[in-house]
Amino acid sequence: MLGSWLFDWPDQGLLFDAGVHGGTLVAVVIYFRKEWLQIASGITSNSLVQLDDEGSGIASRFVVLLIVLAMIPVVVGALLIREGVEANFRTPEAVGWLLIGTAVALLIGELVGRRVRNLSSLRLPDAAVIGLAQVLAILPGISRSGVTMVAVLALGLRREAAARFSMLLATPAIAGAGLLIAVDSLGEAESDEWTATLLGAAISAVTAYFVIAGLLRLLQRGTFRPFIAYCGVVGIAVLIARVAGV
Repeated sequence: MLGSWLFDWPDQGLLFDAGVHGGTLVAVVIYFRKEWLQIASGITSNSLVQLDDEGSGIASRFVVLLIVLAMIPVVVGALLIREGVEANFRTPEAVGWLLIGTAVALLIGELVGRRVRNLSSLRLPDAAVIGLAQVLAILPGISRSGVTMVAVLALGLRREAAARFSMLLATPAIAGAGLLIAVDSLGEAESDEWTATLLGAAISAVTAYFVIAGLLRLLQRGTFRPFIAYCGVVGIAVLIARVAGV
C-alpha cells in the first residue's frame, strides 16, 4: 500500500494481496514443518511436542486448543469490522501512525516483560490475551507478529518463545486472511494479473523464510530493537512525507 502511494503505482489489487499471503504461508509452514508434523502426528495419541529448546514438551491437543482459542477473536473481528477498516484505515497517514503504534507497543513489551517463562508454561488465559491482541492486526500498519509478540512478552515469556508462538499462530491467521481475500478477488481478477501474483507469491515465500530464520537467530542473543526502530522510522517518515505534500 505504501509502495503504491509513494511511487504512484496503481493499487495492486486483492488477488496480488492473496498471492503474497500465500507465499508467506508457504514460508511459515516450511520453516516450522517439524513442529506442525509433531502436532499433527501427536493429536491421536496426545503425545508431547517440543516447541522450543528452553522447556518441557506440551501435549499436542493442548497446543491445538491454545492456537484455536487465540484465533477466535481475530476471526470474529475480521468478519465484523473488515469493511470499516478498508473504508477508513487504508490511507498513508493511518498506516504511518499505526506503524509508530507497533514500535511503541514493542518497546513497552521489551521494557516491562519479565522474560522468565517458556512455551510449555502457556495456559488458556494466555492464549485468550494473545488472541485479543491479534485483533489489532486487522488494521493496516499494525504488525500481526509484532502485536502478538508484545502480548506474549507482557505475559512474561522469553523473546524467542514469544516469536515462536507468534509464528505458529501465523499459519492459520495467514491462511484465513489469504482465503478471505482470494474469495473476494477471484471474480474480479484479470488474466494478466496472475503472472504478477505468482511472481509476488514466490518472492514473498523466499524473503519471508529468511526473515523468520533471521528473526529467531537474532532473538537468541538480541532484542526486538531493530524491529522497533524500523517500524518507528518508517512510520515517522510517512507522516513527514504527507505533511510535505508527497
